[in-house]
Amino acid sequence: MGISTEELSESLFKKLAVLFKKNSGINLKDYKKYLVEYRLQKFVGEGKPFKDFHSYYKAVEADKTGKLRTEFVNSLTTNYTYFFREEVHFRFLEHYLSRHASIEPYLRFWSAGCSSGEEAYSMAITCLEQGAAQKDIKILATDISLKVLTFASEGVYHYSKIKGNLSDSTLRKYFIFHADKKNFQIKEEVKQLVTFRYLNLMDPFPFHKRFDIVFLRNVLIYFDSQEKEIILEKIWEEIKEGGYLILGLSESLVGIRHRFTQLKYSINRKDSP
Repeated sequence: MGISTEELSESLFKKLAVLFKKNSGINLKDYKKYLVEYRLQKFVGEGKPFKDFHSYYKAVEADKTGKLRTEFVNSLTTNYTYFFREEVHFRFLEHYLSRHASIEPYLRFWSAGCSSGEEAYSMAITCLEQGAAQKDIKILATDISLKVLTFASEGVYHYSKIKGNLSDSTLRKYFIFHADKKNFQIKEEVKQLVTFRYLNLMDPFPFHKRFDIVFLRNVLIYFDSQEKEIILEKIWEEIKEGGYLILGLSESLVGIRHRFTQLKYSINRKDSP
């Protein structure tokens, strides 16, 4: 009862894909049709806000408040991460801090596609562990999902989300445990290093200072080759000379035009022209 039995037609899927692209900058490949149909079923069907996919599409298209469009984007955006995912990248961040924290006038890091915040907070904890708290250091964390940005800015994680990913000493040092709710809250000294903001990577960048390191892990997979090249060029311009772009370990830039020097572990450096 209440589950939609209507199938999403190819023509309507393409219309939804155009609408999603307009609001997120992300292309929905044809093979994502089943995922779209599955994710949107919570809005469509008996006892739900919309009787069919067509009426849902028309409502989102005509939405003046932004509420339906936000729910639409949130529903189709996959967010999966955990604290200190891909440890090698955080060891590299440690190495960078040990060499540059004392000589750079400021340090700026960017978690692009930050999802629910674990990556950005892991970066902040790494900075604190390296004694960089007294420096002019800031971490920007951006995403297209307002839902995950709201969650991330609160900095509260259920113990099941953290269990096994962080040492007891790290938990004691940087989190407050609430036994009644079985969750961990990020301490203020960590949160104050991180700023969460909405940003579509295909939109103009509003930055005033260049970044030392940009984490763009498992984000480019949502874009086609031409869009990847546009994003990489835009990010190139926002990184300090000698700074770095970090991709996911399984990501490759083969066949993609870019100006970075590729190193190990999906780490890419911006060298002098």
